[in-house]
Amino acid sequence: MRRKWLAYFLACAMLLSALGGCGTQQGTEPQTASSEIPTSSEASTPEEASSQTSAPEEEGDWSTLVSVDWEENNVDLDTGINMTYLTCGPEDGIPLLLIHGATDSRVSWSQVAPKLADAGFRCYIPELRGHGKTDKPDAGEEGYTAETHCADVLNLMDKLGVEKFIPVGHSLGSLITQEIMVTAPERVERGILISSSTKMAGNPMLDWILNGDGTDFLGVSGYEAEQQIPDDFIKSWTETTNEDPNFCEAVYEHACSLPYAAWYDIFGGCAAFDNTERLSSVTCPVDIIWGTADVFFSQEDEDNLQKALSNAEVNFCPIEGASHNIHWDSEATCEAVASEIERFAGESTL
Repeated sequence: MRRKWLAYFLACAMLLSALGGCGTQQGTEPQTASSEIPTSSEASTPEEASSQTSAPEEEGDWSTLVSVDWEENNVDLDTGINMTYLTCGPEDGIPLLLIHGATDSRVSWSQVAPKLADAGFRCYIPELRGHGKTDKPDAGEEGYTAETHCADVLNLMDKLGVEKFIPVGHSLGSLITQEIMVTAPERVERGILISSSTKMAGNPMLDWILNGDGTDFLGVSGYEAEQQIPDDFIKSWTETTNEDPNFCEAVYEHACSLPYAAWYDIFGGCAAFDNTERLSSVTCPVDIIWGTADVFFSQEDEDNLQKALSNAEVNFCPIEGASHNIHWDSEATCEAVASEIERFAGESTL
């Protein structure tokens, strides 16, 4: 995320250094990304609990801009929404629940999921409440909290008959993954946190997103009259170094498609998140993947996250030079993240 209003965050990011190698708690060198890109696997038949369409579905919408061999499905949840989700990979593969970040969608995983499917994993990719083609109900002052998202995705897995799985969450998705590990430990064999932190309360980036700086950007709730997030903000917010122009356009067009109210519901729901004291209850293995140029979460945040997971076996995987959106910065970082997920999830007993 490179935003013209955030130059000082980018400068701070230059001070970040790597903490260790992948697969160890304390290493000496960050992982460097490779560039091999395998082909995507064939999607398998989706579960009977949902209705099925072939993805992409409609000509001209953002979801048609990326071509992935997966199946698009939707299901009515007991939490009151209709959720859209994607599936790929063999049905008997180790189940991975890939949970995207704030204002993201299926597109977030469109370059990672095929690699994991090729490796034999069964991937479930929900579009969270307020995102993608999933319902976007009004959330009031509280917004869409991690607890609300957690209830949604756990009910999704109930509907699909998947009792135990490995949650893999990026950013907002990592907060949801934490919530799953804390509140439903019996469902989780291990968990993967990508671009994560113990808390969002007091995070300067989130504060800027919510409240703006009083000049160029007024915050996501500062445009009531227009009922529209400024396009120059959306362009900066979705800017990426990914080499695929269709991917880049899909990320932007999806963000443009979000209703004005959804922006506050998405980010406002994160504002009170703080798992600092709760993560000590997690006892399953946890993998933390972090880019050393992440402007959202610093090295100190990653230190605190590892300390908070005091009763878990923690692997820490820093990737040199990668941003907050580590799994789509480039072909190389995408491959590095997919390889690390494959390594860590491949140790599962599921």
